[in-house]
Amino acid sequence: MKFSRLSLCKGLVGACVLGLLVVAGSTQRVDAQGGGQGGYITEAAARLTKLVEQANKDGYKLQDNSFSIGGGWLKQSASDWIPLYTVQLNGGTKYRFLASGDKDAKDVDIEIQDAKGKTVAADVDTAADAKVDFAPKETGRYLVRIRLYDSKDNLPCVCLGIVMSK
Repeated sequence: MKFSRLSLCKGLVGACVLGLLVVAGSTQRVDAQGGGQGGYITEAAARLTKLVEQANKDGYKLQDNSFSIGGGWLKQSASDWIPLYTVQLNGGTKYRFLASGDKDAKDVDIEIQDAKGKTVAADVDTAADAKVDFAPKETGRYLVRIRLYDSKDNLPCVCLGIVMSK
């Protein structure tokens, strides 16, 4: 079987690219389909969906015409809290804050801060999912933050957070 110089060069370039992808794949996460980070969003959303369904059974629901969900690609950190969004909460109303990550997230935390930056509620337990029930005494704007405290092999993860009310 004869090979032309062009086909040999194409084969060599293809082998080099494949080798680089294998090396890059060992340091960066790629979803099972070989694409980007979409698979991790799906995983995190599936985990969060289970928490939302339980919250629905407990009488919580998403608020009409209100921003209630956020997330990001988080690096593991014991100290770095990532602001998701600021939300208006009504005094005396019961809220449930939930957070979850993709399948590599081992410990996701969530906290709520008042307008002065004081933490008023938090879930910092060692768990892959976080849940906080909170009824503010005063109506006002509150900051929701999440943290990826631990993950498999220190990998970054997609983490999502949501707020619901009763």
